[in-house]
Parts: sequence; C-alpha cells; structure tokens
Amino acid sequence: MSQADRAVFEIELALDHDLKNLYENYSLIWKHYPIPEQIDDPNYEAKQSLSKDSSFIKDSKQRWSKKYIAISAFALAILTISVFIYHSQDINYTNQIVTEKGERRSLYLPDSTLVVLNSLSEIHFPNAFNKTRDVFVSGEVFFDVTHNEEKPFTVHTTDLDVQVLGTAFNVNTSSSNKIISLERGKVNVLFKESNNQLTLSPNEQLIYNNATNDITKKNFNAIEVLGWKDEMLILDKTPFIEAIKKLNQFYGVTFRLKDKTLESKKITGAFKGLDIKGVISSLEFIANITIVPIHKNEYLIIGNDAN
Repeated sequence: MSQADRAVFEIELALDHDLKNLYENYSLIWKHYPIPEQIDDPNYEAKQSLSKDSSFIKDSKQRWSKKYIAISAFALAILTISVFIYHSQDINYTNQIVTEKGERRSLYLPDSTLVVLNSLSEIHFPNAFNKTRDVFVSGEVFFDVTHNEEKPFTVHTTDLDVQVLGTAFNVNTSSSNKIISLERGKVNVLFKESNNQLTLSPNEQLIYNNATNDITKKNFNAIEVLGWKDEMLILDKTPFIEAIKKLNQFYGVTFRLKDKTLESKKITGAFKGLDIKGVISSLEFIANITIVPIHKNEYLIIGNDAN
C-alpha cells in the first residue's frame, strides 16, 4: 500500500483491537505457514533452524510467496475494507450511532461515559480512547462523562467544541441556535469561528446563533430541558409554535397549525408514557383545541371558537 494508506491503516490498528488481532493472526500465518514441498521432508524441522540468510530459506520464501500471494492479497483486502475512517478535526472515528425520527437511544462509550441520543441525532466515536477522549455529534445528545483528569473529554460539533473532565451536560445542534446546557460540573465552550472560549457552571445554558454570532448565557429549567432523556416531555408556558417542534421531534409525528394566531398561544403540560392518541387527547384538553388527522402520522391543529 502507499505510504499514506499505510499511515491510515496503522492508526486504525491502534484504535481497533479486534482488527489488530486479526492482522496479527494473518501475519503469523504468513510468517510460519509451511511450504507444501517441505511438509513431507524428514529434515524439515532441521532446515527450519537454519539462519534466515541461507539460500534454502530465501528460495523457499520465494516459492511460497508466488504460490500463496492470492491468500495474502485476500487477507489484505479484508483488512483494508474493514478500515472505516470518519474524519473531522483530524480525529478518526470508527463507530457511528444514528437515531430515527421519534427514537431515543442510550449507550456507553469505551470509558463508561453515558450517552443518550434524542430523535434524529448522531454520534461518532472510536473503539478505544487514547490520550484524549474525542467524539463528534449532531442533533441533541446528553452526556454523563466519566471523570478522568488525564484524559480530557471533548465533544465536537460543526460550530462549537465542548471540553470537560467529568460532568453531565446536554448538546443541542438541531437548529440555528446551538445550545449547551450544563447539569453539573464545569465545561469550556470553544467557538470555532472566533476561537473564543466561555465557561459554564451548573444550571447555566449557552445559546449560540451561528447566523448572527449572538451568544446568550442564562440559567435554565433542568427538568424541562433534560426531561427528554428520561422519556418525558415538559412544556412550561411554551409558545405553541415551539411546542409543536418539540412534540414532532419527541413523538416522530408532524403537527401543523391551521391558524397562525395559535403560534403565540402558550401551553403547559407534562407528557410521559403516552402513545400518540393519549398525547392528542391531552393536548386537546389543556389547550382547548381540536386535532384532526390528515395523513399517516400527520395532524392538523385547529383552535376552538369557544376559547
């Protein structure tokens, strides 16, 4: 392989223990596989002890090389195909987890860090962490990071990097406003465009608009913002236009407002353990509206004249 391909392959070997074991097994076979002409030779064992620079060994290796080059090529092809590099910020990733619409998923990273992915979210991470712990995410992802002072943990997004040692926080990049919400511990947020940094303390939230470069730092309601990871959707005097975005993401459906006057109408409620029929019934009761199905998983919200 080329020098560049070899460098990429060696990085992959360092990250993927299973691949490294497979490679070493094939290397062992390559080095010690017996040559057919020698198997029935009574002096085979004695000849094996000859020095590597003897002409016999050199000739044998040449014959073996020609006869079994197909085996080595096949093994190399398997190893090369198994190399999948996700490149971002000069970091190589080998695992990709993606959630579907309305799906939430929990998993543990190689360092035992807990990760919870919200609907339509994605994370890339290596099979093993080396000197640093780096992951790349999009969508909304919650982290409960295992503390390790010797290995800083960094969450990379398109616009922001979040650097921590051990803490619990939420990253939401699903809209033009990129939101970092810190539950406990401390995080440093690095803005890639300006290279500026900002530190968050517990119960603080950072909102960054990548279109205007506006930055807002404020306190937040942890139950409302982080409830989704516990399969609970909390709406606290939320404008309907924002509420339906959260409902659509959480339940994997599409609610539409028929009347724009409903957009500013505020709604308060908690939704947990409900199927879509239960959600519709609850919404109609607490918001004094009517919800009509128009297509599969698509609903129209109509305001009642009596309100």
